[in-house]
Amino acid sequence: MPLMDLGDATIHYEERGSGPLTFVYCHGLGSSGQGFERDDMDWYAQHFRTISWDNRGLGRSKPSAKYSLPAYAGDLAHLMDKLNIGRAVVMGVSWGGVVVQRFALDYPEKCAAIVLDSSSSESNPKASDNWYMRGEVARLGPAALVGKSLAPAFEGHATVNEAQFPKVQPEHVESYVAQSRAVAGLREHPMTPYLGRLTMPALIVAGGKDQVAGAGGSVVMSRVIPGSRLEILPEAGHGVYRHDPEGFRSILLDFLKQRGLLK
Repeated sequence: MPLMDLGDATIHYEERGSGPLTFVYCHGLGSSGQGFERDDMDWYAQHFRTISWDNRGLGRSKPSAKYSLPAYAGDLAHLMDKLNIGRAVVMGVSWGGVVVQRFALDYPEKCAAIVLDSSSSESNPKASDNWYMRGEVARLGPAALVGKSLAPAFEGHATVNEAQFPKVQPEHVESYVAQSRAVAGLREHPMTPYLGRLTMPALIVAGGKDQVAGAGGSVVMSRVIPGSRLEILPEAGHGVYRHDPEGFRSILLDFLKQRGLLK
């Protein structure tokens, strides 16, 4: 169980594989890298030096005194420095894609390419309300939903409710709340206006049956990130890499080969 002391955060990471190209996996909101490590990492390790890490205050990483989107992105930059990784293909799913966008804006020199799966750079008012309430339910329990009526953010959207809301361990609540509020905050502080600065290769994937984030945010990002490639897999749900691993992996390898990053 490797732990890396980054100063104000202690981050758990896993590493497998080798090769000239490094691939970094960034997990979703309130989650960890454990599912990826169990089900997917061995395949990626056949092609890349592969890194999986848990955000501060989540999974096997230690709690921290502060949480913010720039802090999560900074943790990845510092972890890469500690591991002597100059540049990497950095992939984020859902919330992980938000972290990757911030990382790419703050540390573009560290990105050989970025991969954004089921993510968004902005949040409409209804989606913002839903993301904020995820944190409130984690913080206050089901009582947070009493008297609240949350409208779907798009057709087919699965709104926050007690039945589908995951249980959050007490030691993870503070980080979970911070992430929920950061995504909700994309309503007032979208990253969309800044993504035109990005010059690294960008692959954007979405699922046609994504009931959590939808595909609209992926379309928006593809329109503002110069030269990006958009792939919408009609039958996939939230987290294309997991719902359609064969399709996603084929697209990823083709994308990296076309950009000259993989032979």
